[in-house]
Formats: sequence, structure tokens, C-alpha cells
Amino acid sequence: MKPVPTFRLRTLSVAVALASAAAVPVVYAQESSVNLETVEVTAESAGLYGYSDAEREPSVGKLDVPLAEQPYSMSVIDQEFIQDSGAKNIQDALLYTPGVYAGNFGFDTRGDSAKVRGLDAGRYLDGLRQVYGSYNTVRTNVYALESVEVLRGPSSMLYGQADLGGIINGVSKLPQEERSGEVWAQYGSYDRKQLALDVTGAADEEGEFLYRLVALTRDSDTQVDHVEDDGYLFAPSFTWRPSDATNITLLLNRQENKGQVSAQFLPQAGTLESGSLGFIGSERFVGEPGWDRYDREKIETTLFVDHQLNDSWAFAATARYTDSSTETREHWVDIPSVPDANGNVNRTIFMADAQTRILNMDARLEGEFALGNTQHTLVAGIDRQDARWSQDNYSSVASGGGQFNVYNPQYGNLQLDSLNPTDRPDNEIEQVGVYLADHIEVGPVVVSAGLRRDWAENRTLALSGPDTVSDEGETTGRLGLMYRFDNGFSPYVSYSEAFAMNLGNDGTANPSPLKPTTGDQEEIGFKYVSPDQSLAVSAAYFDITQQNRISDGVTPGGVEQVGAVVDGWELQVNKRWQQFETQVAYTNLNATNDGTGIRLPYVAEEQASWWNRLYVGNNWRIGAGVRYVGDNVGSGGAPVVPSSTLYDAMVGYTLGEWDFSVDLKNATDEEYVSWCRYDGGDCGYGDRRSVTANVRYQF
Repeated sequence: MKPVPTFRLRTLSVAVALASAAAVPVVYAQESSVNLETVEVTAESAGLYGYSDAEREPSVGKLDVPLAEQPYSMSVIDQEFIQDSGAKNIQDALLYTPGVYAGNFGFDTRGDSAKVRGLDAGRYLDGLRQVYGSYNTVRTNVYALESVEVLRGPSSMLYGQADLGGIINGVSKLPQEERSGEVWAQYGSYDRKQLALDVTGAADEEGEFLYRLVALTRDSDTQVDHVEDDGYLFAPSFTWRPSDATNITLLLNRQENKGQVSAQFLPQAGTLESGSLGFIGSERFVGEPGWDRYDREKIETTLFVDHQLNDSWAFAATARYTDSSTETREHWVDIPSVPDANGNVNRTIFMADAQTRILNMDARLEGEFALGNTQHTLVAGIDRQDARWSQDNYSSVASGGGQFNVYNPQYGNLQLDSLNPTDRPDNEIEQVGVYLADHIEVGPVVVSAGLRRDWAENRTLALSGPDTVSDEGETTGRLGLMYRFDNGFSPYVSYSEAFAMNLGNDGTANPSPLKPTTGDQEEIGFKYVSPDQSLAVSAAYFDITQQNRISDGVTPGGVEQVGAVVDGWELQVNKRWQQFETQVAYTNLNATNDGTGIRLPYVAEEQASWWNRLYVGNNWRIGAGVRYVGDNVGSGGAPVVPSSTLYDAMVGYTLGEWDFSVDLKNATDEEYVSWCRYDGGDCGYGDRRSVTANVRYQF
């Protein structure tokens, strides 16, 4: 680990001084939710106490410690909020989360895009890294998840190679002993038709065997002409409990999505600003119907093992194998490109077949014990990542797709002769890490510390000649300190580090492997929950320094690795008045390239959101939200993409086992540009208005 910076020493000293004030009983605070008094309604819902339990122990932290007691910034978005807000994917589920800029690449059928604290965030499922490379797998269906967790800031101590923005972790639905289930039918905008099932319970009277089945099928058009988003999910899981101390769960996941790529990479002239014949609509499709497609599938098997060794110690392990593939056939407007006086542009034609094979595992020993007057929650573990991804049948030909009129589209000009597909080098990651983390309580004082050592190899497998290999060892750590006052106010400070390997070389005449991207974060904040648990407030100031990030710009003759600096603050407030609940989130940050001071691209430096839910009588519930997204810039600091303000709503009615609801996103149907690549380049539109009607039968 690097020497402790002066800033951190000062902030830790302040917290130590607070900790020495007194040892008193504590009412714990939570960062993103509240445990609230019951509202008398007919519906049976975990959300009667707020969207998340105040004592929730997020798995993303790998410690069985509630959110309120951890001196780090985390949020949990549970399935109830996902349903109330009408989220169709993980990207949607994160729209009201502080510190997260979700959907930074607009409406996209390819995957879930999000920046956390201005930087990329690692994508995980059940604590194991899920995404390697790009556009080579199926986005996780949000209906298969109990919740989505966000750990903001560097987190390599827990996960090894990790992006500095943080971790976005999905928590899968697994078997429960109590029998329950639902059938869900949905119909909505763009002829969206979806049918889903979720049923769980015990398979025998003794409860030794449990089961769960989550299944979904969807047939849907989208806001872009000729672009569909069809798919299905089939996820059975089985739990065997041979004794009271042992749980073994097997989860199978089969997903397949079919359709086209929604991103058309339209020219700046015609989207952000008027083109030769005005503006190009967000519905414009520049490909060829019947040829363009983006079909993807995956088969995933996950094994969970939990064994209680004794009253103090337990063993837990998770292992997953994933085999996924995609087939892409696509056109887009040449970059850069400006429509001529008649509205014509040239098109790039692209094709690729991609595949990933991933075997990841994490095994850990967890203990809860006392040493003198200290209470410890300790985890010691080892994890391994082994992933290989490939891209074959690849061809990308600028201007090979023929001319196209973006104002008056005429299809049928398919020019396959320009394609000359070849295979590209495979990429592979192998990593082994060992880690130790301890959460220590001394009266009202919390000390959370961890240390990790990684051995990692990233390899580009050349089609001919030597492979490009980056072989690194890295030690990372984190340290946090919190004081819990008896009135529910808990100030804290923390420090954390991260690193991520980079594939490829610097592109020079004598190429060298790219250096790992490294960085650290200093954070100071507080968490508060009122004595009656009707108010929760969390706030944090953070300062992230990043080294050797790959520049977003184009460097002639090679790849440039530069630094970045991000600092800012976040605020979230949850308040409940009997049958009314409100949630406010605000983020303000400065994200710049180190040395130049130029803003990082595709990052809204200011965001604010406000979501409300009201129960009316015993059956009705109403929800409404507003989201302000500040401006962002393209690579090199231009162009400036203007801010936007969007409105969402929901109304629901419960009658016995039946639940009826309608949700509305972007109620005013604002047609807005969400990003541009660079000045004079291409741009993309955000989500247009969507309305969905839902019927759920719960049993």
C-alpha cells in the first residue's frame, strides 16, 4: 500500500477525536433506506416499511454487517422499487441512485450503461465479475434479481481487478422455504408484450429440498424503427439442506435475446443541432431490415455453498461458469459524417460473432467473535477469475454500406460484397487473489480494514507472432472509521484503492503492454436515522485520483494513458409520514483529465432526483418522480450536451391476490440527445416516453 496521504491522516484524526467523546448506546443509520412504521393497506408488501430493510446486509460488501454500520458508500435497490418505478432493466433501476449516472449512452438494447462517481464501474452478479470485453453476452434480466447493489468508489480489496467507479452487483432470486409466487402480464408502448412467472417453496414436508423457478418471455418493438427487443429467461434453482448447518444451491440461467442494435450513431448535425434539412428523429433506423440483427444468448450455472462450522465460524463459496455468444450485423452512419444538402450520408457496415467463456469462484471463511472489549466480523478468502473472449467473422468497412438518406430513408441498398470477415485475437484474463477484511466494533466506534494481494495476467492471443502479455502483482487495501452517536448520527472517514489490468499494447513501433489503471479514493461522510426511524439522511464527500487510464481521445501513433481526478459530494434523504414516502438524491462532482483539466466525457457532473409514493386508502398507491440530469461533454470537452429534466409516474391498485398498475417514464415524451462522441462526431438519443400496464396475480 502507498503511504497514507496528509488529507487522510487529518480526517482520521478528526474521527478519532469524535470516537473518544463517549461510549453510548446507538441507533444505527442507513445510507439509502429506512425501516418505517406500518401502513394499513390490503397489499402484502415488504415495502410497507420502505423500499429496503434498515438492517439489510448487502452481499456486495462481503461482510455480514448492515449498511448503517459500514464506513463506505453503498446503496441497495430492491425488487419493490424496481417494480414501482417501472424499471425494465438494471440501467433503469439505477436512475434514482445517488452517485450513479445511469443510461449515459441513452436508449440501448446492447447492455446496461452507468458511470459511478464519474468513472466506469465493474459489473458483477452474486459477487462474481460478469462482464468481460463488450457486446458479447446478454444483459442480466432485472426480473431474475432480488436487488441491485452499488458499492461506490474503488473496491479492489474485495474484488481484485475493479474499476475505480465502484461495483454494480446483482443479487439473484434463490429458493425460499415459504411457498409463494406470482404470474405477471405486461403490455406497453411499442407493442411490448411480456409474461413472467416466479414461484418458490419447499419440495418436501421437512424443508430439506427447496425450489424456485423464474421465467419470462417478451415480444417487443422499440422507439427505433425496425429494432426489436425480444427475449426469454428461464432460471430454475434448487437448494439442498442436508443439515441445519449446510445449504447447497444450484442456479441455472438460460437467456436469449433477439433483435437489432438500437444505437444508430447518428451525426451531430441533425441531432444535437439542426442538419441540412432539420433534425433527424430518434426513431430513425439506418440499417437494413432483414439483415441487421443483434442476437445473443447465454447459459450460466452457479453453485452456492454455505456451511456453519460452529457458533462463530462459517464457510461460504460461490462458483459460476458462463458460456455466452452474440451475433451482430449492423449499419451505422460513418463517423464523422455530415448530411449533404439532400440529407445523404455514407454508412459503415459491420459484422462480428463474439463469445465468452468464464469460470469464476470465491471461497471465504467468515467469523464473528470477541477479543477483549472488541467485537469482530472477519472474512478471509481466495478468489479466481478465468475468462476468455473472442471475436470472429469480424468486418467493419467505412462507407461500405452505401449511401443513405437520414431524412427520407429508402431501404434495400445492401452491399455485402464490401465485407471481408476475419478472425481477431482472443483475449484472456487469469487472476488469483487472497484477501482479509475485519469489521471491528469498540463500543460506538467502528474500524473497518482490509488488505488484498492479487496475481493477474491479461493476455492478447495473437493470430500470428508472439502474444501480448501483461503480468502484474498488486496489493490493495481499504480503511474506514466510524463513530455512532446515540441520536443516530454516524460520521465516518474511509480510504480505498483499486487497480484494473488493460489489454493490448501502446501501439508504438516497439510495443509494450499497457500499464494497469490504478487509483485511490478518500471519503468523508455521515449516515443518520432519526430515533423514530422515519427519517434517514446520508451524505459523502469523495476525492478519487486515477493513474494510467486509457484516454478517450485518439492519439496518433499509439494509445495514450493519462490520469484523472474526480471529486464531489452526494446526498440522499428518505422521509416517511404515515402513508407517504419520499426519497431525494443529489450528486455534484468534478471529473477531469489530470493535467489538462478537460472534463471527462459522457459524465453528467450534476444530477438530482425526487421519488414519492403515497398509499390512498387500503388499496391504492400512487408514485411520481422527477429526474434532473446535468449537461455532459464529448471526448476532448466538446460538444456540450444540454441538461434534461424527465418525469416518471405510477398508479397501482391491489385487490386480494390481484395487483394492477400502470407506470410511465419520460411522461412529457422529451426527445433529447444524451451523449455525443466528440465535436463533429456522432450522437445518441435518450429514452422516449414509455407506458406499461401490469397485472400480477400473487399467491
